[in-house]
Amino acid sequence: MGWPLIVVAVLFAIGGPVACLYLWNRVKGRLAVVARLFMIVMCQTFALLVGGVSVNHYFEFYASWSDLFGGGKGGDTPIEALGPGAIGSGPVRFDRTPKLDPDVYSATVTGERSHIRSRILVWVPPGYNSPANAHQTYPVVELLPGYPGTPSTWFHAVHGASALKQEVAAGHSHPFILVAPVTTVIHGRDTECVDFPKGPRVETWLTDDVRQAVTKAFRAEPDRRAWGLMGFSTGGYCAAKMAVRRPDLFGAAVTMQGDAVPQTPEVQHDHALNAQNSVLDLLRTHRPPISLLLAGTRQDRHSDEAIDQIMPLIRAPTTAFLYVLPKGGHNASVWNSMLPKAYAWLSSRLSAPRPS
Repeated sequence: MGWPLIVVAVLFAIGGPVACLYLWNRVKGRLAVVARLFMIVMCQTFALLVGGVSVNHYFEFYASWSDLFGGGKGGDTPIEALGPGAIGSGPVRFDRTPKLDPDVYSATVTGERSHIRSRILVWVPPGYNSPANAHQTYPVVELLPGYPGTPSTWFHAVHGASALKQEVAAGHSHPFILVAPVTTVIHGRDTECVDFPKGPRVETWLTDDVRQAVTKAFRAEPDRRAWGLMGFSTGGYCAAKMAVRRPDLFGAAVTMQGDAVPQTPEVQHDHALNAQNSVLDLLRTHRPPISLLLAGTRQDRHSDEAIDQIMPLIRAPTTAFLYVLPKGGHNASVWNSMLPKAYAWLSSRLSAPRPS
């Protein structure tokens, strides 16, 4: 879906009105009104087509027709090692949210450290509520959406829970507790999971506060080796950045088509803040004991460039793994195709459920 399609769309958008002018007075008889209405509709359709393909070309939502209608195919692409070696009870009530999933719980939480008040969705795996597992603790994957996505995106457009259920049933993944907090804590403001000096402290909300709320209410294993992050687009950038910045809380992170540096002008224009939140700058000065899965597609030039920038900066004890599909744009179909191997990879890097 590149320049040839844009050129064709523009030609149709120009040719439509020209044809309309030529045929307008030549259409006669009982069907003249219907034919003229049809010509007007087609001219509008061609104009919308130009806008749609132009926006798609810029943002690379879909890289091909098969990507638009069939989605990305991630099953046959291997993960490559890089670098060396290479519900619950508690103070917050989580209520069931069956509209999303029978196993999803929701609560509005006020962070003790960030003072942000926002929502957290928690999905518990099959068997969590079984009496036989009443004394078992579970590893956690924190799920981060892109901007301006919401945590519920992970339970409809992106099949975070259903994909995990399938992988657990197939024996390819641990059963994880999935935690999806609100990342856009101020409507209309892309904070890129940053702690701003004058607030909001979004990273603190997503790390310390979310973790505290979940471990108090659910049987979530608190050890860093049992907590991972996974995000797509802006959420992918946040996952990688927060894992590098907070290895005391997380052992692994999956970034699906995430950037390597902040994209928000509010962060970019503050030199110190930008450096503190750039994955590249952080990896130049930090070597945290974490594992990163860098997932992208060759047709999504932004994520491809980000991966190429991150790879040379990996140094022990940090390890990185590469999962790049040959085709696919920047969309939910691609992210869904990546989930099976992402969960399997997280299971290889994070601890399994264990008796408490």
